[in-house]
Amino acid sequence: MNAWVALLATVIGALLTAVLGNRLVQTWQQRNWLHQQQFSGLEKEYVALKTLTDTIIKDCGGRLGCMRELVSALRRGQYEKQLESYRGILVTWNGSIHAHYAQLTFQIKWDCATHLERRIHEKFLDSGRNIEAEIRRLNAGGAVSASRLNYIDNQLNDVAAEISDFSRTLVRHTEERRQEVFYGRKISYTKSDIFRLRNSDLIKLLFESDVDNFAVVRPTTDVASPLGRRL
Repeated sequence: MNAWVALLATVIGALLTAVLGNRLVQTWQQRNWLHQQQFSGLEKEYVALKTLTDTIIKDCGGRLGCMRELVSALRRGQYEKQLESYRGILVTWNGSIHAHYAQLTFQIKWDCATHLERRIHEKFLDSGRNIEAEIRRLNAGGAVSASRLNYIDNQLNDVAAEISDFSRTLVRHTEERRQEVFYGRKISYTKSDIFRLRNSDLIKLLFESDVDNFAVVRPTTDVASPLGRRL
């Protein structure tokens, strides 16, 4: 009888071990697959942001360069070729600017979209209107005004400064995203991040003398919110 009990206990133990082991393996595999999918999605977001940054900087530089060349050509009185190039750049810019606003809001934050709109795009519009006025004046048989062209040059210099500042902002956000995706995210003991800390981290805090500077680094897949963490 004792032999049968021992055999039955062994069989039950083996079955439980197999079932629990299989369950643990499935859970681990599912968790690993989920993290892989999350990392893949975050990596794609980073690549999309980098592409957006490169595109916006290129578009801003292209329009600014064409406008400066057109102003120089107006001084010489021969501007047909530069005007044609400017028209082409303008079509590209107008066709993509609203998509840039949407992507900046989605990828970074709304402030970046308003920066592009109010501090770059609107200044481009003002400079463009002044250039068009000079072209109409020349086509009507008028003379080039050096003072007006100098004023336009100053406007473009102002736009160039805004583009430089905006480019640094985009590059900084892109680099921060790269660091988060590939090296993890720093979680501090703050009101906004405390819920992201693990129980073990909170226990460690009990023995920390400098709580304000306490921080841990977590893989971004462990702290990313599916509901949009950046808006």
